[in-house]
Amino acid sequence: QQTKDTASDDTGSWEVRLKYAYLYLDEVLPHTGVELGQVHRPWIDYEEHNSWAYRSISKVFVEDKNHGVDFTNSADLGFNVKTKLPYFSSELGLFNGEGYHAIENGEGISAEWRLTGHLLGTGEEKANKDLQYANVSFFGQRHSDDTKLRGNADGDFNWYGVHAVYNQPEFLLAGQYIATQDAKASLEGTGYSFNGEYRFMPDFSLVGMYNSYDYDNDTQMNGWLAGVAYSYNKNVKFIANY
Repeated sequence: QQTKDTASDDTGSWEVRLKYAYLYLDEVLPHTGVELGQVHRPWIDYEEHNSWAYRSISKVFVEDKNHGVDFTNSADLGFNVKTKLPYFSSELGLFNGEGYHAIENGEGISAEWRLTGHLLGTGEEKANKDLQYANVSFFGQRHSDDTKLRGNADGDFNWYGVHAVYNQPEFLLAGQYIATQDAKASLEGTGYSFNGEYRFMPDFSLVGMYNSYDYDNDTQMNGWLAGVAYSYNKNVKFIANY
């Protein structure tokens, strides 16, 4: 990552962006480990493994720039404390706040969280299409200096969301609601997202997503996609979507 003082020194050169590079310490507390370094942020990795498995065609609602709200991204410098129990899992962390895309200005941090209830006791199992599970989550971020990402003169950018997902071998359904607090006018608002997958034949699925966000400045964002997926084998999947 760069600082403002050196951001222009590498003009014209090749760059490599580092996304993840961390040390994981297991069982620092019972059922709890911690990532240290350039680590996973609490929400996006969870949603992609438990609710939306099609990052190849769309990022999740809080990250996507095209038909989402683009509030955050998936990695940052900091630490993430991760707990897994049969009926509860969580991730709690402190981060620089700018993510792995933006310039670090040395100001402010971001406190981020995910608290998930696993209603069917599957919290310690790896989610997959053949596992029946029902999860409810509360997640969000509190930024003490949003100039790193948004140029927000007021400094703060705080948002939170609730999410629910149900899966069984035949289908998956998920939905979420998000809202902002202490954000500049171009970001203030509330929104929701739904996605689903219907596995109508062996190795074939119909997938879809619908997103909507109402900004407090009287504008609205809506986006949707639909597609069909074919799993050729465990390593190769073909997707056609619009």
